[in-house]
Amino acid sequence: MIRPRSTPLRLTAALIVVFTGFLAVGLGTAYLVMRQTLSADIAARADQIIAELRSIPETEERAERAAEIAGSADPRMMMLHARIDGQQIGPLSLTGLADGVVYGDEIGFPPASEHGYLARSAGLGAGRVTVLVGRRSLGELNETFLAILGFSFLPALLLTSAIGWVAVRRTGARVETIRGTLQALTEGHLSARVGAPHPDTDLGDISRDLDRMAAAQEAATEALRQIGSDIAHDLKTPIQRVAVRLERLAQADLDEAVRDELGAVQAETRQIIGTFQSLLQIAQLEGGQGRDSFGPVDLGQLARDMAEIYEPAVEENGGTLFCRVEAPLPVTGDRHLLSRLIANLVENALRHAPGGPICLTLNGSTLRVADAGPGIPADRREDVLRRLVRLEASRSTPGSGLGLAMVKAIADLHGALLDLGDAGPGLIVSVSFPAGDGQPAAKIGKP
Repeated sequence: MIRPRSTPLRLTAALIVVFTGFLAVGLGTAYLVMRQTLSADIAARADQIIAELRSIPETEERAERAAEIAGSADPRMMMLHARIDGQQIGPLSLTGLADGVVYGDEIGFPPASEHGYLARSAGLGAGRVTVLVGRRSLGELNETFLAILGFSFLPALLLTSAIGWVAVRRTGARVETIRGTLQALTEGHLSARVGAPHPDTDLGDISRDLDRMAAAQEAATEALRQIGSDIAHDLKTPIQRVAVRLERLAQADLDEAVRDELGAVQAETRQIIGTFQSLLQIAQLEGGQGRDSFGPVDLGQLARDMAEIYEPAVEENGGTLFCRVEAPLPVTGDRHLLSRLIANLVENALRHAPGGPICLTLNGSTLRVADAGPGIPADRREDVLRRLVRLEASRSTPGSGLGLAMVKAIADLHGALLDLGDAGPGLIVSVSFPAGDGQPAAKIGKP
């Protein structure tokens, strides 16, 4: 699709306008010069005939020459009327014509030239002479220039426009490919590339540089992800060992105060282990692990099962969990991971909106969880999908900032569209999975 604001389109249009303008000015100038020249020739011919008759001194000879000219002339090219010594020569209808352009119907001449005549009238001794010279050459000039426009100017303009349109489409396609690659990279798809071939042009150079930059960014991100995964994996084992030792220590005969402190340390240790496990799992999901276990999943039944599991916990916190399933469509995915996705969304709503209603709905292949909590500002919704990001700067409440990051990783693995919106009040999270036909389901609105 070519955008009206496209720079190649604007440049091509400007070049076509300049080309058309110069060609029109050139042809227009040539036309005017030639028309003036022909008009001058027509006037000179009329003046020459009058001058020739004036140059004859004898009246009789002058009348003979005037009659000779009038009799031999083609009426469509020239007509002459003279009154010499009382003798009338030529059509009487030409008598009394003033200088200027006249047409056949004005002088009663049926086979008159459609382009008219140039009339010249002058005194001739005691008489008078009127000469009409046909302006047919001017009409032929008009026809010639119309032919030039039809067979030269317009084809050249159409050919230039066609070439420009092809160039715009090719350049526009390249620009759109670059734009799409940048958009994909911005959305986190680091494997996006403009792709070969890279023509030896400025856009080709930009495409090549963009692919190099994307490859370097992907490599750096992958290295950083691997480092994070390695750190989490290396720390998980000793922390698990600490948890085991703490468990053994809890079985010993300890003072009540020491046992309470030990219980708190065990709780913190379990949270650390859970954080590392989540980090490792997110890294694995982002690396594409888990697709091998994909199969048909009844998302509607899964939503009902998860609602049944979490309903007691929600009611215990003074809230209500609503579950509604409408026209469910089959999806392809990992049932365990999809259960984890729903669980994270419900737990996130339970944590940030305790005591309020939580709505779990499925319409087609679009899953949605809405709460009545404080919600998330629009400018921070992309941030909370990253790992370890929390809106609370003090980080004093329970949680690790991995719940929604895990949801995003699972959604991306399943090719689903994740959207955070305003439930008015509260947060609404929509996850639109590809339906059984491979087409993503339409998003649904608020309950």
